[in-house]
Amino acid sequence: MGSSVAAEAADRLADAAVARVSEWLDRSSVSTRSAEARQSEQLARLVADPRAIAFTMRFVDRVTRPESDEAAAHQLAILTGDHPIPRFLGAFDRALLRVAGLVGPYAPAWVVPAARRRMRSLVGHLVADPEPEALHAHLERERARGYAINVNLLGEAVLGEAEAARRFERTLALIRDPAVDYVSVKISAISSQINLWAYETTLLRVETRLRQLYDAAAEPPVTFVNLDMEEYGDMDLTLDLFTELLDERPELSAGVVLQAYLPDAFPALQRVTQWCAARDEGGGAPVKVRLVKGANLAMERVAAELHGWVQAPYATKHETDANYKRCLDWVLHADRLRGLRIGVASHNLFDVAWAHELSIARGVADRVAFEMLQGMSPVSAAAVLRATGDMLLYTPAVARDDFDVAISYLFRRLEENAAEDNFLRALFALKPGSPEFLAQEKRFRDALAARYEVAEKPRRSSERVAEPATFANEPNSDPALPDTRSWSREVAASLPNIAETPLISEASEVSECFSQVRQGAAAWRARGGHERAGVLRAVAALLRKQRGPLIATMMHEASKTFPEADAEVSEAIDFAGYYANQALTLDDAKFSPFGVVAVIPPW
Repeated sequence: MGSSVAAEAADRLADAAVARVSEWLDRSSVSTRSAEARQSEQLARLVADPRAIAFTMRFVDRVTRPESDEAAAHQLAILTGDHPIPRFLGAFDRALLRVAGLVGPYAPAWVVPAARRRMRSLVGHLVADPEPEALHAHLERERARGYAINVNLLGEAVLGEAEAARRFERTLALIRDPAVDYVSVKISAISSQINLWAYETTLLRVETRLRQLYDAAAEPPVTFVNLDMEEYGDMDLTLDLFTELLDERPELSAGVVLQAYLPDAFPALQRVTQWCAARDEGGGAPVKVRLVKGANLAMERVAAELHGWVQAPYATKHETDANYKRCLDWVLHADRLRGLRIGVASHNLFDVAWAHELSIARGVADRVAFEMLQGMSPVSAAAVLRATGDMLLYTPAVARDDFDVAISYLFRRLEENAAEDNFLRALFALKPGSPEFLAQEKRFRDALAARYEVAEKPRRSSERVAEPATFANEPNSDPALPDTRSWSREVAASLPNIAETPLISEASEVSECFSQVRQGAAAWRARGGHERAGVLRAVAALLRKQRGPLIATMMHEASKTFPEADAEVSEAIDFAGYYANQALTLDDAKFSPFGVVAVIPPW
């Protein structure tokens, strides 16, 4: 009954949230600094024009990325010659680009570095320079304006231990910098070859490095370390690392991210809340959950498509928004915030205002902090800071010489902000009562009304379809799922039923085998296409049913690893299913089996 009353009160706060957003927008229009206004206007022009985004991505990919100035200059000439220069750039920059495109092929050593410097200056407000002098100046400037700063070192995907060690050392140095008090890090940035099939081994290996970061963070002056999360497969591992290592250090405050575009985020939040309550009861320091909506959707879609899995994040933005509000509504109660603080990380002013009103109404405003991305919406950040007295800026940091590693971050942000249903796209033209305002208000209210209707169970399951209606590649097992990992351990520990194969040593026995095979070929040839399809479908069904024993056999007899054997079974099912379908199309054809075929395995 109490939770129902609280939910109804949360609904009523929607009106107050809408009014507060109107107030913030009105005040922002008269108090915005000129630099912030220029940055916001330029970003608004960029995200509102698909052609501008396409041009920017081409420029970054063709001119910024290449190591060769000559190759970059050639591409710059093609780019400025074949495509109109978008108007999100000012007249001066458009003129510079045209001149650079013409002159570049003749003076690449001068033009290309200049073009890259100009690009860095245009997006420089979105990232920081991690070199101590530049970073300290940035921190001092932002803190003087009232902002707290969360520094995150950007870098390419870590593929080997050498790069992982370098990233680890850079992160460690950042944590030890007395001027830095808040650092974000992903486990995939400090350890390579994260293998979820070897979950416990991977956990212990990553713990060793992460423990060193926590040890350094605990040294005065204390640094707050936030564990970021990106891929769906990292969620369980990140949460286990977070809770286990902080159990070792009850005096240390730290944070972890949860992504609301995953239905799994809500039960994960409940799990962390229970753990925090027990930690608080034992005298442990408070921890923080940074609640985000998630910014890795494109890669999650690609991974799901490649593996034949269901997409882990929600299928729609509406569901993500609803789950975000459910998480906030559920957790913003005094009894659920024992030893826990919540970071509301969103640029959606309706969400921020509603969370602010909710925290005040429930007496937990001191347990809630607000966060936005550095430079992405400075006007909104300033408005929320003035209203709440609190704003943490998530600040990616990348060295000048390694600016190309910021490209993937820039691409992702541009793609995210340009989406039709993204709040930031509408924000730049948002005024109280405008059509854009009313449309965003409706989306906010619709998501709020649906917050307890969206699924909270994972979209991806270890259960398999018995037999697809049409042919589809059999997906391999997904180690991101706890049930799959548990099953894989059982399979690896099991002993297969190894059949004794009689040893053939006489020529007559070989002849008898050949005779049996020839008879089988004749019988198979006599079957019609539909009958052969039925046999092959039965084979596919049996392979699906016997996946575990088949994997165990390959592991024990051929020394294959679990994922190698798992993929072999999927491939066998694919062959049986595909040729069953093909047999139906060849019912009237004359079928002649090859006869006796020797199959010689490679092991």
